[in-house]
Order: sequence, then C-alpha cells, then structure tokens
Amino acid sequence: MSVIAASMPSSGASPRRTSDERVLRVRVTGFPRRCLAALVDLAILVAVSASVTLIVALLLNVAMPRLEEIGPDLLVAGILDRNPMAVGAVGLFCGITGLYQLYFAGISGQTLGMRLAGVRLISVKGTPPGPGRGMIRLLALAVSLLPAGLGWFWALFDREHRALHDHLAGTYVIIDER
Repeated sequence: MSVIAASMPSSGASPRRTSDERVLRVRVTGFPRRCLAALVDLAILVAVSASVTLIVALLLNVAMPRLEEIGPDLLVAGILDRNPMAVGAVGLFCGITGLYQLYFAGISGQTLGMRLAGVRLISVKGTPPGPGRGMIRLLALAVSLLPAGLGWFWALFDREHRALHDHLAGTYVIIDER
C-alpha cells in the first residue's frame, strides 16, 4: 500500500509551513478494492435504470423482449434502430450515473460501493472533493472510460494507485479508517 501525505492549511495561504498546518497521512487503496466498489455501484445503477425502464414500458404498454433476447446486442440494435425505449434507457442510465457520481463521490466523498469496499474519495486537502471537483472528476471519468477503460486501468500501474480521472480532478481513493 502506498501512503500519501497532504498538507492541510489552517487558514491563510503561506508558502512556508506554519505550526498550525497539519500533514494528513492516509493509505491509498489498491485496484481490487476500487474494482469491488465500481462493480457494486454499477450493479446499483443498472438495477435502478432497468427497473425504471421496465415500469415505464409496462405503463406505456410497450412489448417486452423475451428473457433469452435480453443482452447487450438488444440494446445496441435498439439504439441503432432509434428505438425510443432503448435510447431512453441509455439516457436514463447516463443521467442517473452522473447524478450518483456527482452527489455521492463529489459532494459526500463516498459512493455506496465505496462504503461497502471500505474506501473513500478525498481531494488534495484531505476533504471530500466538493461539487466543482466532483464535476471535473465526472467529466474526466467519461474520458477515462472511453478508450476501452484504459484511463481507469491506469490505477494498476500508478504508484499512488490513481486512475486518469483522479489525476485530472486532483483526487485520491483512500482506505476509509474512520
């Protein structure tokens, strides 16, 4: 496990370390815990999106596919055919995911998956990232995942176990020792 230290200024911005300035020592998390947290979050988001989509489809009396037809190819074909239910389901998933990440990761510093995995997200100052940094991290997360998830897998090789979106947003995923 790597250890990072972040200075925590007390009030003024002085270039020299004062007696009021603290150093926060934390342990950054490894890739397996990050994966566990991400998989739990993904399962929650897919379940919520699928449930809402199913309820809307039932309310609108839309024909539902059989169980053996359900899969990624059904969704891709629906999007390519401009099926309103498929496009709506993807839009709903993206919207819920954005709000989930912005609130839980950005503002509170811990998603439900992170809580289960025993990790949390902090800024360089040792506090939850906040809405501004959370938005930067959310946009950077999209960039990080787009090229086959390579920006996310960056955490495997980074000495601080930070993914590309963590570097771009100035955040750390640490072991929650509270």
